[in-house]
Amino acid sequence: MISLIILTMKPLICFLAMTSLVSSFAPASRRTVTPLVARSSTFAPSILQSISNDNNSTEEDITTPSQHFHCYLLRSLDPKHPLKTYVGYTTDPIRRLRQHNGELKHGGAKRTARNGRPWQYAAIIDGFQDKVTAMQFEWAWQHTHRSKVFREAVGDDALAKRMKRRRGVKARFDELRVLLGECEPFNSYPLEVYFPEEESHELFCTLMPKKDDDTQNIRKKVCPVNEMPFAAHTETFAAPTDTRTKKAQKVNGSWAQMHFNLSLMPGASSTQSRFLGQRRHQSNWALNAVTPQASHFFATSGFNQSPEKFEPEEGKTESTSVVEEESEQPPVNVPAKFKPYPFQYHQEFLVTIDSLTNLGFGIARIELDEPHDNQAGDDCESDQTNNDPMKWVIFVPNVIPGEKVRIRIYRNYATYSDADLLEIVEASPDRIEPKCDLANICGGCQYQHITVDRQRQMKTIQVQELFERLGGLKTDEFPSVLPTLGTDEVFGYRSKITPHYDAPLKKKGRKNKDGSYNGISCEIGPIGFKEKASRRLVDVPYCHIATPDINEALARIRDETRKAAREGKLKKPTKGATLLLRDAGDGVETDHNVYVKTTVKDLVFRFKAGNFFQNNPFMLPKMVDLVVDAATVPSPSGKAMTHLIDCYCGSGLFAIGSSSSFEACVGIEVNEMAVEEARENAALNGIGNCAFVSASAEAIFDPVTLEGRSDLIVGDFPRETTVVVVDPPRKGCSVEFLEQLNEYKPQRVVYMSCDPATQARDAKYLVSYGYEIVSVQPFDLFPQTRHIECLATFELKDK
Repeated sequence: MISLIILTMKPLICFLAMTSLVSSFAPASRRTVTPLVARSSTFAPSILQSISNDNNSTEEDITTPSQHFHCYLLRSLDPKHPLKTYVGYTTDPIRRLRQHNGELKHGGAKRTARNGRPWQYAAIIDGFQDKVTAMQFEWAWQHTHRSKVFREAVGDDALAKRMKRRRGVKARFDELRVLLGECEPFNSYPLEVYFPEEESHELFCTLMPKKDDDTQNIRKKVCPVNEMPFAAHTETFAAPTDTRTKKAQKVNGSWAQMHFNLSLMPGASSTQSRFLGQRRHQSNWALNAVTPQASHFFATSGFNQSPEKFEPEEGKTESTSVVEEESEQPPVNVPAKFKPYPFQYHQEFLVTIDSLTNLGFGIARIELDEPHDNQAGDDCESDQTNNDPMKWVIFVPNVIPGEKVRIRIYRNYATYSDADLLEIVEASPDRIEPKCDLANICGGCQYQHITVDRQRQMKTIQVQELFERLGGLKTDEFPSVLPTLGTDEVFGYRSKITPHYDAPLKKKGRKNKDGSYNGISCEIGPIGFKEKASRRLVDVPYCHIATPDINEALARIRDETRKAAREGKLKKPTKGATLLLRDAGDGVETDHNVYVKTTVKDLVFRFKAGNFFQNNPFMLPKMVDLVVDAATVPSPSGKAMTHLIDCYCGSGLFAIGSSSSFEACVGIEVNEMAVEEARENAALNGIGNCAFVSASAEAIFDPVTLEGRSDLIVGDFPRETTVVVVDPPRKGCSVEFLEQLNEYKPQRVVYMSCDPATQARDAKYLVSYGYEIVSVQPFDLFPQTRHIECLATFELKDK
């Protein structure tokens, strides 16, 4: 009987449910909130009465105040940082302050986790209707020198920049006063400023112009944070307990995006965004719901116009127009930390690539409507500078200079932007199909889409530009960079690779005596190299630039590593790691501490597999020959070079390789273990005129007697016939070393570098010390990649 009643009443239930649904999408001014039970109480059975009660409770529970997002200003109580401040936005001021002060392990505010603690609120701005408006206000406050409305409000771009350079609470309050009182659209928002302390309130009031009615009308209150009216509301949705609240959450989650879009439309009232601000339920989708139509609407002045000025077309409701717009252009997932200046997220452009950076990215420039501040910040990822304030630099991967491409912005920095490559509109004649299927995303290779001849031509140009720009040298002050040298082995040449993997899934269970686990098995994700534009890993089962022996071993090691992870036998089962594959000619070694041997020009070198040694055995003999040739050329006075000092000597490659051309060779290294290896290599090859010593970076040329050569002192070498060979790490030479080199004053410096940018920087010092550049020779040590090895020779000028 009950089933028969339910089937009989089913059409009526559907009709009433659709009526309630349609009314919920109508504009607030036209929507009635008559309870369902009031419309059906005369004939509804008990089952409809219960449904009606649920609907009434849902409507009651989900109706929340519209002001749930806040911007705030923190000041540091640390006496070491008295002027340090922080601007942000939050939905829970009390929890946010605990995150800043490190009381909570999880959550945001990681940048302020250490410096500046303890923190205290200086002001909290309340009254934002949704997350987007709060984020816009936060960005304008953090970047007042870039905000167009702020610069227009103060009337002078230079003044806006000077205001931004000031530090302390007073400076931030001065900016807040301008934002609230003079900047549209913020001056029309119903915002309130809460001050936890009377001092902050008085300081803010002192900045108010006495005759400015607009700024005097800013609403201000003084009260502790835990007594502010929104403080208790932030905990309302933290832990729902009863069934009625859970149903409210379900309805809220189902229709929240639609209500958010409705609140963005012209003419929407504040009640239409009532679902916003529930801290744990709508913390991520708010930005995702912004359609292109809504983004354009935010950028126009009509955002603050009254609802009466915007009426929907006749016969079409507002909710219908929003649904049609969303179906045509789906919403874009905007990252929470995306900076919307100067371009919007995923904004597309058609550009022409001007050149390449030393990181292998193409450089495109876009004309701006207004000049920008071109001072490079800490987030600049390359040495490229943007000197034209009317043009903005964009970095694009997988392109060639001269190509016309379509790009899409995904990140904005202080002086440049990063973009994805969408389409090659006009391809370069030097573009080829990459040999590797992963070449477009894997960060191991940057140039597989370019012919080898064009790669080497671009590397020559890059070295020339680096010496001119970073070295501060004019073209007539040093000879033109020689063409880049390379070999025919452009694939299968690399004798060492180090693929990575991230931490396996956390294993549950107890560890056995044999190291295995009883529990859920672990799986390792990608094993390979980082992506070109992120820290994510790309799974690389086969590396085309590695030697065939390495690739053969790579497949086996990948399987063994995954098996060890499943069995819980990894050395570090809860962390990621880096694998080693070193091809020493007689096999592939994977243990960092095992000694291996390699042969260079009939000389045998023994070193640990994990230590540094050049990784292209085909190019290495040519490099040694050119170093020896540059070092043995007679001096300008006609004297033969008799002594050689190899700084940063490592395992003794250049000192041992040049020993037959000099009376004495000395290798100097700060790593004592490397010095021992160099001594063993000299003995292994029967070299008697080579000695090695460990010296500190502060006293590298001190007159120390060498071990085994009591008659040989570095300080007594004749300067006019002494050559110093330098092969530093990627960071280049330290200032302390360059100063000691200047005091030692050898006749010649032969500088081998794996980073021409730092080499060009150091060249500026050497030129100032009285040396002149004799030659600059790049090497294509790693074809298909951006890396350049470069040899520069410096000769001491005649006095």
